[in-house]
Amino acid sequence: MNAVKRFVMVIAMLTLSIWVSACATVPPQVPVQVQNAVFAKTGDTVHLFHGGSKLAREEFCLNAVVPVYRYEGRYSSLGSTGLIRNEVGKIKITKDLGEYYVEGVVVEGSMKSGDVAVQPQSGCLINVPESEKK
Repeated sequence: MNAVKRFVMVIAMLTLSIWVSACATVPPQVPVQVQNAVFAKTGDTVHLFHGGSKLAREEFCLNAVVPVYRYEGRYSSLGSTGLIRNEVGKIKITKDLGEYYVEGVVVEGSMKSGDVAVQPQSGCLINVPESEKK
């Protein structure tokens, strides 16, 4: 009986290891869709999301000129690895759009949705509105 149990265990372990290795070597069959980035250039209007932070509302006041950065590199759950911050332009704040957004005009450079406008104590996420995406 002991030999039969060992034989069944060996067969089960071999079968399990084949299943695991087969799953690890098969690439995903999901097609990747690449979306074209739309850039806002000098004179275009963009929206800046600050999330309702009181500090950000104070720092991103009307007529403030704010530098905009693009962060590129790898992200991980343990922190950034090889993250690079490049200045891509400047925005002048023109209007308050409510509790979470302000509006600005690009005064220098070009930017896309996902770039970050940075002040000393806070930041805003750039969003290019649909009317600018032509």
